Amino acid sequence: DGDSRGDSLAQTITSTIVDGLVHTVAHWKVLLLGQAISIVLAIAGGTNEVLSLECKVSTPSTYNAFGYCVVGIFGGVLLKWEERKKSKQCEDDAELRHIHDGSAKSMETHEGNEDENDGEEDVNDDLTLEDDDSPSKRTFFSLSRRSRNAEKSNNGSCSDKTKKGRKKQLQYPFLFGLFTIQAKWWYYFTVAFIEAQAYYFIFLAFRYTTFTFVYVSDALAIPAAMLFTKLIMKRSYLWTHLIGGAVCMTGIIVNTVSDINDSHVDGHELSSDHVKGDILAIFGAILLGLDDVLSEIIVSEYGGVTEMVFMKGFFGTLISVGQLVAFERDSVQALFGNSGRSPCVL
Repeated sequence: DGDSRGDSLAQTITSTIVDGLVHTVAHWKVLLLGQAISIVLAIAGGTNEVLSLECKVSTPSTYNAFGYCVVGIFGGVLLKWEERKKSKQCEDDAELRHIHDGSAKSMETHEGNEDENDGEEDVNDDLTLEDDDSPSKRTFFSLSRRSRNAEKSNNGSCSDKTKKGRKKQLQYPFLFGLFTIQAKWWYYFTVAFIEAQAYYFIFLAFRYTTFTFVYVSDALAIPAAMLFTKLIMKRSYLWTHLIGGAVCMTGIIVNTVSDINDSHVDGHELSSDHVKGDILAIFGAILLGLDDVLSEIIVSEYGGVTEMVFMKGFFGTLISVGQLVAFERDSVQALFGNSGRSPCVL
C-alpha cells in the first residue's frame, strides 16, 4: 500500500509539472509580455529608489502619469482601429445578407413555379405524393433550409455579436461619441483608481524600504487575487494552487521579519521607516490582487482587453495627474531645479 501511494503521488506531481510546462509553452506570448512588463516596472522602481536615495525625491504619481499616458494612447489607437474594422465587417456582412436574401427570394419564386408545374403533372398523370420528388417533401425541405439559414443569419448579425460566454451588453458612447464602450465608465474608473493607488503605494515604498523587499512583496498579489476570486467570483482552487499561495506568503513573512530586524540597509536608517515602507508595499500588492480580479470580471463580462487597456490608461492618467498636482508639485520642482536650487545630478 505504501509503495502504491508513493507511486500515485509521484505520478500526480509529475503530471502536474508536465501540465504546467505544456500550459506555459501554449501561452508563451502572455508569458513573454508579462516578463516585458516586469522589466519595465523593475526599471521604474530602480529609478525611483535611486532618486529617493540620491536626490531625496520621490514622485510615484509622476511615473504613473507617464506610464498611463503611454498605455492610454496605445490602447486608444488600437481600440479605434478595432472599431473601424468591426464596422467594415458589419457592412460586408450586411451586403452578403442582402445578396443571400435576394437569392432566397429568387429560389422561392422558382420553386413556386416548379410546384405549380408539378401539381399540374400530378393531376394529368395521376402521380401520388409518395414519390421521392413530390412537391410536399421538397417544399418542407426548402422551408426548413430557409428557416435554418435565416436563423443563422440573424444569430450572426453584427448587432447581436457577442463573445462566447458573454452576455449581450448595451453600448455607451465615450468622449462625446469618439469611442463606444461596453461597460459604464465608472466601472473602468474604479479599477483604474485601485490600480493607480496600488502602484502609488508600491513606488512610495521605495522611499522607506529596500528594492528587494518591495519586489518580493509584490508576490502577495497572487494569494490576494486567489482570496478575492474566492470571495467575489466563488472560484475553487486545487491543492497545488494553495501550495503556491502558501509559498508566496512564507517568503513574504520571512522577508518582512528580516527587513525589520535590519535597521541599516541601503541607507534607510530608521526601523520605523522600514515598517512604514513594508506596510505600503504589502498594501499595494493587495490592491493589485483586487485590481486583477475586478479587471477579469469586466473583461470577461463586458468590454474586451483593448477596451480595458484604453480606459485604464485614460482614467489612470487623470487620476495620477491629479495626485501629482495635489501632492508632488514641490518634489517635481526640486527634481528639475525650479524651486530655487540646482537640479539633482546623478
